[in-house]
Amino acid sequence: MEKISQLFHEGGLPVMLSITATLLLTLVLIVERFIRYWGQYDLADSASFMSHIQKMVMNNSIENAIRMCRKAKPKLLPEVLVQGLMRANDSPEEISLAMDYATLEAIPKVTARVGFLGTTANVATLLGLLGTLFGLMKSFAAAATATGAQKQTLLAEGIAEALIATSFGLGTALLALLCYGILMTKQTQIVDDINANAARLLHMLYNRKMKIHRGGSDRAE
Repeated sequence: MEKISQLFHEGGLPVMLSITATLLLTLVLIVERFIRYWGQYDLADSASFMSHIQKMVMNNSIENAIRMCRKAKPKLLPEVLVQGLMRANDSPEEISLAMDYATLEAIPKVTARVGFLGTTANVATLLGLLGTLFGLMKSFAAAATATGAQKQTLLAEGIAEALIATSFGLGTALLALLCYGILMTKQTQIVDDINANAARLLHMLYNRKMKIHRGGSDRAE
């Protein structure tokens, strides 16, 4: 702790505290999104889940499929699918509209706040550059006014302040950008999974409806 406190004072307390606040905000955003994506929103084995749903749909066990989706909450894919399943006996257009509406409600939950990591990365970089300027100003002031050993000490302090603040700011920015890339990849995967499987369910329900229709026509004959 003593070493950290020393670095903070050497790097310029106002700038270092500002970068620390940016870092803390970045970490809170990262942790929250990681928990949401991997712990709540993503249905890891969506292929197996959809296979079970398909069997139930083709066997006309719509209620069982709805119950299975509701048990899987707060995963987002089942929340979208359940809206289509609840309208299984409606027209394909009505089923599609219901799932489109559910998708529009689900996607903002996935995309929320991730873009702000780009802002924190930029702010951290700029704060680091601001610390660089303060350190250089301190060095130039020492070169203009101080003499002898005092001049060398003040010059070293100014350069140290510039380098420490820049390093801390760039390190925070790199963390934010790295996690931004990881989260954006996961975000795209979740959204694509929702869209693909919603379309798959619509196709299943259409095939089921056609199967029932053909069965009714055969009995009538």
